[in-house]
Order: sequence, then structure tokens, then C-alpha cells
Amino acid sequence: MSGMVFRLGLPVILLLVGTGWFAWASYRRAAQAERALAEVNAEHRALLNEVRSLERAVAAAEQGLRTLSSHPSVPRDVAVTADLTLADVRRLVERKELEN
Repeated sequence: MSGMVFRLGLPVILLLVGTGWFAWASYRRAAQAERALAEVNAEHRALLNEVRSLERAVAAAEQGLRTLSSHPSVPRDVAVTADLTLADVRRLVERKELEN
């Protein structure tokens, strides 16, 4: 009778140990994924702040160029060049207009 209990007990113990190991491994993977997600979110927020800062700088530069191009002492060819908008610069950089 005790041999029968031992035979039934060992698989149950192995099953419990295996289940515990699987649960611990799953918890560790979930914790690692959560840390990685927190890092990605922090990087995303930092990049968004950088983009907003660059957008403000571009807007200030565009305003400065508009002011420069409308000043009476600036020659006409310089004024036209200074009046490029950000969209114009993007098109030039992307070579959409340079290929023509």
C-alpha cells in the first residue's frame, strides 16, 4: 500500500514543481517585458519632447525668416530665398523638386 502512495505522490510532486517553475518563469518574463515597456515609454516621451522643442525652434526660425524677408533693407533675391517655408525645405531635401 505504501508503494502505491509513493507512485501516486511522485507524479503529483513533479507536476507541482513543474507548475511552480512554469509560473516563476512566466512571472520573470512578464516582469522583464514590463521593464522593457517602461523604458520604451520613457524613450518615447523623451523623443516627443525633443520633437516639440524642434518644432518650436523651426517655428521661431520661420518667423525670423518672414521678418527678414519683409524688411525693406533686404535685397529682393535674399528675401525670396529667406521666404522658403518648412514644406519647401522638406521637398528640396526629399529631392522631389531637385530631380525635375
